[in-house]
Amino acid sequence: MSIQPLSQAVRRALLPISTAALALGAAGSALAQAPAPKEEATNLDRIQVTGSRIKRADLETSSPVFTIDRQNIESSGAATVGEFLQRTPAIAGAATNPQVNNGGGAGAATVDLRGLGVNRSLVLVDGKRWIGTISNANGAVDVNSIPMALIERVEVLKDGASAIYGSDAIGGVVNFILRKDFEGVEASAFYGISSRGDADTQRFDATFGLAGEKGHLMLGASYDKEDSVSAADRSYSSQPYQLYAGEKGIGGTSRILTGRYVVPRDVAIARGTILDANCAQPSATNPNPNVVLTRIDGQPGTSASNFRCFNGNTDTYNFQSDGNLNLTPQERTSLFMSGNYQLTDNIEAFMLGSWMRTESSFFIAPLPFDGRADVDDVMISKDSLYNPFGVDITDARLRLRDFIPTRTTRFETETYQITAGLRGVFGDSTWSWDASYGYGRTPQSSTVRGYLIGQGLNDALGPSMIDPATGNPICVRTPGNAATAINDCIPVNFMGPAPDPNTPTGQAQLAALELINPTIHSTSENDLKVFNANVTGDLFSLPAGAVSLAVGVERRVESASSSADFLTIIPPGKTVCRITQEACTGGDIDGKFDVNEIYAEALIPLLADAPFAEKLNVSLGTRYSDYSNFGATTNSKIGVEWKPFSDLLVRATYADVFRAPTIGDLYSPTVPSANTYADPCNGYEGGNPAACAGVPTDGSFQQSNNQVTSFQVSDPNLKPEEGDVLTYGFVYSPSWLEGFSVTADYWRVKLDQFIVNLPENMLLNQCFNFGRFCDTFIRDANGDVAQMTNLIGNYGSMKTSGMDLGFRYQLPEGAWGKLVWNLDTTYLAQYDVQLVAGDPTSDVGAFPGIPQSTGLAGTFVDNASSGFGNMARWRALNDLTWSRGNLSASLTTRYVHHVYEAPDVADVKDPGYVAKRRVPSYTQTDLQIGYRFEDLKNSSIQIGVRNLTDRQPPLIYSGFNASTDMRTYDAIGRFYWMRWTARF
Repeated sequence: MSIQPLSQAVRRALLPISTAALALGAAGSALAQAPAPKEEATNLDRIQVTGSRIKRADLETSSPVFTIDRQNIESSGAATVGEFLQRTPAIAGAATNPQVNNGGGAGAATVDLRGLGVNRSLVLVDGKRWIGTISNANGAVDVNSIPMALIERVEVLKDGASAIYGSDAIGGVVNFILRKDFEGVEASAFYGISSRGDADTQRFDATFGLAGEKGHLMLGASYDKEDSVSAADRSYSSQPYQLYAGEKGIGGTSRILTGRYVVPRDVAIARGTILDANCAQPSATNPNPNVVLTRIDGQPGTSASNFRCFNGNTDTYNFQSDGNLNLTPQERTSLFMSGNYQLTDNIEAFMLGSWMRTESSFFIAPLPFDGRADVDDVMISKDSLYNPFGVDITDARLRLRDFIPTRTTRFETETYQITAGLRGVFGDSTWSWDASYGYGRTPQSSTVRGYLIGQGLNDALGPSMIDPATGNPICVRTPGNAATAINDCIPVNFMGPAPDPNTPTGQAQLAALELINPTIHSTSENDLKVFNANVTGDLFSLPAGAVSLAVGVERRVESASSSADFLTIIPPGKTVCRITQEACTGGDIDGKFDVNEIYAEALIPLLADAPFAEKLNVSLGTRYSDYSNFGATTNSKIGVEWKPFSDLLVRATYADVFRAPTIGDLYSPTVPSANTYADPCNGYEGGNPAACAGVPTDGSFQQSNNQVTSFQVSDPNLKPEEGDVLTYGFVYSPSWLEGFSVTADYWRVKLDQFIVNLPENMLLNQCFNFGRFCDTFIRDANGDVAQMTNLIGNYGSMKTSGMDLGFRYQLPEGAWGKLVWNLDTTYLAQYDVQLVAGDPTSDVGAFPGIPQSTGLAGTFVDNASSGFGNMARWRALNDLTWSRGNLSASLTTRYVHHVYEAPDVADVKDPGYVAKRRVPSYTQTDLQIGYRFEDLKNSSIQIGVRNLTDRQPPLIYSGFNASTDMRTYDAIGRFYWMRWTARF
């Protein structure tokens, strides 16, 4: 490698800057005659700080970095990486974790910096990309896949860093720095349990380190197991709490154990059903000739007299206490190896290898059968043995708790990651280099139970009779004709009580259901291949110091594939697959892309030891990325570090950022979703034929259903999201108060070409108001929206801003010991999203239609409803640590400010006005005490309590999981733990 031509080129480029610096310095202190840098300064150890590829001796850079050291990790009492990391105040929004049951369950934990989304937060390990492990090929990294025993510290860069690291580094970067040069043997055992006797947690780690004359080797293994927490065992989640019309109460679903059946009124009366006031009489405003019935509890359902009118207020089912979890069970086993070997005086080989296996699962309430949409038009035939009304029942809804098991999905995920390479220095110079190749692979398999095959259920609920030859019930194609019996089909009674497993008839029905209750198997795999090479060192010296440069290249190939069970694939021309719609996957994934990148970064010292400029540095960076799927993009960054005097550092950065579309965005199969909507054509009186085709123009039209099957479609032609990040602030470390420092940084993120599926409501309104997106839906003969196609696209824009404020005070050590105080806070001032660029009507507010509900800052909109999650204005983490000799203790407090939830569940104060409901703030306190036994192999013991005051999550009536926000608050309650660590 020839350094000289590169050095000369950069020297010529920087000549105007260095000349200006000399002129500025000469005005104050004749820098032209300043002495050369002190020789001993070059002997300081240089390290690479997250946010820069340049190695430097000082840790204070232009970018704000929040550090979590190993002591903080161990004192947290966390069994997994995600548990301690998600307490960081800069993490907000809707990152998943094992507390997310419905919509999670894979045991994964992701990072969502600034609430910008998990795909806009980059996760690195020792500065290199880690394989994404989350299903659906969305590229997000499961931080729980990083071996906890390997971690030395975590550096959270709260700044845009696409110029340094490439795609995804919009909200920032989480860089896990691994342990190095460990010698000896370290073994630890962790055990924890909640105060209610659940969430039983075990963790065992063993690490072995060996150092030789030319190299070092570290080997390790870990195992952890965490048991579940049932929603029924916590007061806040034991019921489906709701708020409606200002009244707080307990809700539920209409899919109840005794069923919900729509039959003609005259048939019900003729057959002997006694109707009461709950069966509304037909009128001009309610011309419906049908009634809604349910079976009287305890009755056999063999006669119409066994049924009564359905009461929508009291006939509900508590799905929360019947299978749902607040913590999903998980089990992990991992092996890892790290080593280096000195090949020559200037060249070293290194390698990191990691394997982890995660077994996890989620459980949700038993299947809510709905004959209208769950499977392909299943109805209870008028000729069924078990239909006492003698008419086809096309609208039948029933909770199948006693018919088939709880819905479950079990995941087995393996994570393989290996990085190997060479690094070295060029002689006695400051120049160093490294080159490495990394490969990551995450195969995942899932096993699903608790759903029924549509065709088999159609047969079991269809015509049936008693076989005259055997006296047993049989399914038939032609009513009354035993010769048309359907093989392997036994009639099922969805209008009577649960089958009795102690009777032959009950056993036969359960066996029949088991035949059509399949075990669904699916597999997926993500792969990452990365080659990179970097060179960094000092180019030449200016009067203020050496100009440093880092340059490098990277080639990355990402691919993903999946194989779906044929039962979950939607046949051509259909809107549902062969089982219940929620389990439909649409098909397989098979996609890949590659990117070639080159970057350069320079650190330029302009002034040093000048009046009002003890230090003035400028950092510049740029990165060129060429993607195989959409082309090239260039992103740059500039940073300023200014020390007017030794106690104060003023810093600022401005950076271009981008996010490339993931394989899931580009190539995911089309998946149906039953989404809610409000039709803008309700009350239509003409004037907009494109939006309201087939709708009557007399103002009488009202939509007959508030849900529509909407096909979510990926787009291989997506472009990257692009934007910029601005930060500026200061670090003040007063010399008059040794050990104290304060940091304050303002940040602002702007993002365009936002990749998103637009809400169905917005698509309809855009067509109605502006004539856009009218090809995304079709209407049936009655004018109802029959089907929608929702193509993901580069639609919107986002702007968010706020401030980070931190304090640290390490008191002088005295006879009473040493005390360290850390407080890290984040304030969210603004979070605005416009889903259709340039169209104010597409602004996303948590409370549409209410003037004071501008933007999302300070609100909660559940991610399960395509929301952005918890956007509390204030978040804080306060840590107080004390030590004296072998004894130590820490007290940690986490704070999340109050938020407001959406108006559809908020208090109604007067007609026409809906108030925002305030969700209380949340404070959690953790306590830990530790002691080191020097005489017992230098072992130590830690005892702690998480959530010391047993603070329960606040009720959020719009929360999708457990009437709260499981992504933000602790769902377990008071938790006792102990860790024993021995070092040899």
